[in-house]
Amino acid sequence: MYFWFLRNQSKLFTLDIVCMILLLFLHLFTTTFQLSAPELANIVQIIAAVLVSFIFLSVVWKGTVPMIICILGIVLMHYSIALPYYPAIVSQEMTFGDTKFSFVQDSPQIRAVAVNMYFFLGAGMAAFSMIIVYRPSILFTRNRPESPDSEWSKYPVWQDNTLLADGRTVQSVPVKNLMTEQDRYLLWRYEYVLASINGTPHLVRPEGLVPKDSTDILRDRASGLIIGKARYTGFFM
Repeated sequence: MYFWFLRNQSKLFTLDIVCMILLLFLHLFTTTFQLSAPELANIVQIIAAVLVSFIFLSVVWKGTVPMIICILGIVLMHYSIALPYYPAIVSQEMTFGDTKFSFVQDSPQIRAVAVNMYFFLGAGMAAFSMIIVYRPSILFTRNRPESPDSEWSKYPVWQDNTLLADGRTVQSVPVKNLMTEQDRYLLWRYEYVLASINGTPHLVRPEGLVPKDSTDILRDRASGLIIGKARYTGFFM
């Protein structure tokens, strides 16, 4: 199921945008035409529930944080669409000792402000959850430091090939055979070591096989240590 969501991210994102637009039209309809027919209110609430459900299902696979943000957002949007169909309580009286107080609890102006506030706040939270799922790069700050793995992504991984492009075979040896005793002692630190094979830098597994006569292990000029991708966080080589 996870891989299905992963393959269809663009379609799900488009579906979310369509659902948000339809919810906006539904919100404008309920605020413009405040009809009191119970059947119409039920239809509007069912349509709103279906649309927010699509939005929720499209982000729930990505993790807890976007799921919680999305739940809060779609609840606010659904409530804002359903609120105009609930009967209004115009005023309420309270008694404090011998004194009676009467205050306005609800009015068309108060309800209009609440409906718009709930909808746009909910839409913003739902949009934020979709950004986290589908476009997290929007939230990245300028000059954001790159991940440690990005440095090594430009190098291809050597696959222990012994067959050249022209069909010739070459003699291969374990890459450990090209190292010194000190190199082999420190090899446990490395997930890959960087070696020049046929003039091209490659990432080679510590247990990998490489061409004997066309492989040079790349080293740091200052320390003389092997250059490679660290196996454990904290070792920078």
